[in-house]
Amino acid sequence: MPKLSVWLIRASLLHLGTGFLFGALVLIQKGNPTIPWAWTLKLPHTEVLVIGWTLQLIMGVSFYALPRFSNSAKYGTVRLGWWSLGLINSGVLITVAGYILNTHVVIAAGRLVALAAIVLFAILIWPRVKPFADGKVKPPQRHSSKGEPSDE
Repeated sequence: MPKLSVWLIRASLLHLGTGFLFGALVLIQKGNPTIPWAWTLKLPHTEVLVIGWTLQLIMGVSFYALPRFSNSAKYGTVRLGWWSLGLINSGVLITVAGYILNTHVVIAAGRLVALAAIVLFAILIWPRVKPFADGKVKPPQRHSSKGEPSDE
């Protein structure tokens, strides 16, 4: 597995743990109101799980799973991937800070940083997405119940 995929998946798992912690604190506050500041973690909980965990896990798996190039740079310009790793984690941290501080400008800045990470990753991955129609890879053929190729 390439190092970039490893680090994207590891970072996503850290976000998963953080998101669970934030969610647990919110639930504790809901059942036993002893931590009044825990409600400020409700939106960061969602941000960390949706962007930090889910999106970053998808990025790590797709970088590993999509077809590679046949030349020496088989994954493309990997530097873009490392930049996207740094930017998406920075974007999540900035957005979480904005939610905790209740500052809309900081939230917007964090979202823009995360968007930049997504754009860089899309530029990296785009050339590796290949259609079946290029003639090199044929789509799977469907068979009828009799074992013969079907036109469906």
